Amino acid sequence: MSALALPAMGLATRAAQGLPALFPDLARRSPSAEVSLLESTGYAVPGKGAARYISDALCDAALLAGHPRFVFQTENGRIFRLLPQAGAFAVEQGGAAGDGAVNDQPAIQAAIDYAHAVGASEVRFEAHLYRLHCTPRISPAEDKRAEDGHPLVVRASIALRGCAAQRTVFDFRALDGGDPESDYQLVATSGSDPTLAVWRGGGLLLQGDVSDPGAGNRSIGRLELDRLVLKGNRQHTGAYEWPADAQTGDGWDITDKALWLQDCFAGEIICRDTDMTGWKGEIFFTAGEADAVERIELKRCRFATSNGSALNPGVDAEILAVDSSFGDCFQAQEDVAKNRAIYRNCTWHDCDAMGLGSGSANGVYYAQAYPTRDETLAPPLTLLENCEFRDIRSLRFASWVRGSIRTIDCGISLNGGEALALRDTDLTIESWLDRKTGIHALEFYGVDSLTEPVPGAPAGIYKLPPSNVRIRIAHHRTRYAQEQGHQWLGCFWTGYIDRSCELHVAGANAGGGVPHGGATPVSMPRVTYAASEPTSNFWPRGWYKLPQVSGPGELLPCAPLMTVEMTSGILADMTLARTPLGGADHGYVDGQRIRFVKDGATGAIRFVKGASNSFGVRETRVLDNAYDWIEFSYNRDWQRWEEEAFFSDA
Repeated sequence: MSALALPAMGLATRAAQGLPALFPDLARRSPSAEVSLLESTGYAVPGKGAARYISDALCDAALLAGHPRFVFQTENGRIFRLLPQAGAFAVEQGGAAGDGAVNDQPAIQAAIDYAHAVGASEVRFEAHLYRLHCTPRISPAEDKRAEDGHPLVVRASIALRGCAAQRTVFDFRALDGGDPESDYQLVATSGSDPTLAVWRGGGLLLQGDVSDPGAGNRSIGRLELDRLVLKGNRQHTGAYEWPADAQTGDGWDITDKALWLQDCFAGEIICRDTDMTGWKGEIFFTAGEADAVERIELKRCRFATSNGSALNPGVDAEILAVDSSFGDCFQAQEDVAKNRAIYRNCTWHDCDAMGLGSGSANGVYYAQAYPTRDETLAPPLTLLENCEFRDIRSLRFASWVRGSIRTIDCGISLNGGEALALRDTDLTIESWLDRKTGIHALEFYGVDSLTEPVPGAPAGIYKLPPSNVRIRIAHHRTRYAQEQGHQWLGCFWTGYIDRSCELHVAGANAGGGVPHGGATPVSMPRVTYAASEPTSNFWPRGWYKLPQVSGPGELLPCAPLMTVEMTSGILADMTLARTPLGGADHGYVDGQRIRFVKDGATGAIRFVKGASNSFGVRETRVLDNAYDWIEFSYNRDWQRWEEEAFFSDA
């Protein structure tokens, strides 16, 4: 061999040390000191998981020991680590199979851990389907900081992004790949309670800062889930007791949350084109201090199928949800009010109950449901824009909810007793009846008394009547509902309600369900009832039928349209109540219009001009024949009902 060949051979050897190879083969290289980058042709097989590896200041023994799927040591002692491209790398570069058959949980968790270690911003998923087995749970069920038993754990800012042609599916399974519906684990309830409790472990645990380092400094400053499906494979069985039954595993399993953040702090949580389906507990769950999460953004997301709640953002995070849906569960949403929450083109569906609004927006006053605000800032806001609610037995709204909604087979409840101080809600509602019948489109409850204590408050703090609530509701029936004879019961109010409230009703309404507070209401907010199609044989034209009149006395206005029936053929002189039974603060409002209609031909009702300062008529009016009527409007300055119109064919 000539002397000239030796340098050439050395160059060839150094070049060979730098040639691409499979990940395991790179560790058998001995690259020279000037070589800082190595390339792989794949992780275990060529073409799958190819990557570039760098030897830099981050490459030490600790990184090698903690992340063997992404870090290796060559035969000559040098350490190389996977080099993210533009801050991103794929789980296939850590050995994930992505075939739906192999358990990829170790590879995916390892990828998340490595991203945290080197400051990578994004983990990508190149395949359509990944299978994930739950890890063993040894810690007690109530140990919120323990990470064992959770399939995936996130501890720092990261984006998890599906990059396949179809959205990436995380197929979550039980321990050893079993059926998560039946193959749950049993662990001690707590460190002091050895009673066995069900453990399923959920999907993604967010292990944020236990103490708050302050906005902008949180370890999980931003979590982004993009083009993913978190498939839990659990069923909605309709068993809502919690915790889940240790014998059957059924019920509301509070250990089974698809996305789980509790008693720690994070910044933003952003989900785009992401579904979470098939869980036993809350699907999207945040809980803890009011400022535990700064912001939640949901775009084109679907959270569905659970024995618990689909969406439970139980902290005062700013929320933006667009083109998303929540349902097929016990509660489509479980929430307290936010300083700011905006929902656009969203749908809540197929659940027993749900609620929006009220609660603590600036700390807790007395009880979590009590509405609070910072008086120096704009009022809190839950805004609903073009949103729909379907097949919900009890749909509850409380304070600071505004916007336009459409309901199908839903009964809406505004409950001042539950909301403690219901206020500042303004909704336009298009209510459709389809498969159900005989339900109230709206139930508006005031408080039962003015001295009902607020739970948890000092003595003398009482529930407040609803105030500044404005509802515009139109009843409709689909063609199917009409063919089946399905009917609305309309809407009503009851209890103490402040006179600042308004209720405007229109559409195909059942006659017996005209808005009213009963024959003897303690309040009457501003109520209007537009002409509509009567849909009930109970009573024509939607009038509210007052108790029969047997002699002279006072009529108590309680609805926009009322019928009056005499028990005998006498002529009865009547006056009108100047306030409802609860007093002037609870009605009547200036300009309120009411109409009395004579029911039947028996007897006559007379309003004598000048007979009482509770009403004013242009001349003495007598309702003699059937369907004679008189209409009044209320002058609040004078606390007097003044004649607006009169008709009699006598």
